[in-house]
Amino acid sequence: MTAREALGRLIKGVHADLGDYRTLRELLDAQFEAALKHRSAVITDVADRISALTAQLEKRRIERVALAKVLAGKQNSVTISAVSARLPATARPAFDEWWHALEQLVQECKRLNQRNCDLLMNQHEILQRVLQTDAGGTYAPA
Repeated sequence: MTAREALGRLIKGVHADLGDYRTLRELLDAQFEAALKHRSAVITDVADRISALTAQLEKRRIERVALAKVLAGKQNSVTISAVSARLPATARPAFDEWWHALEQLVQECKRLNQRNCDLLMNQHEILQRVLQTDAGGTYAPA
């Protein structure tokens, strides 16, 4: 594979990730809303969609690492900064902008995922406390 082909695939993958992370953000918001309303069927459906989407994102991440090695040399630890530095001067600003936008989306999705996890864990904890209290004979005849 030539450097030009690797760059084209890398840019295409970054663009695809930008779209998929926007979709992931929407799914995480939908998951949060479903959790607030205790809609378990919706939560399950959204979780399945999130899993499929994150599998795609992971495949592209693995490909991106391989492409970065082609572009920056076969070093063990290749960074996007090293890839960017090897790009033509005319392509570098756009690539850096896309990469920065992708990093921002990734961070936002991580934050939303943590928010959702916290909500679901709190709901689970409350349910466990209610069930344990009830099992202790709260409503038992006197």
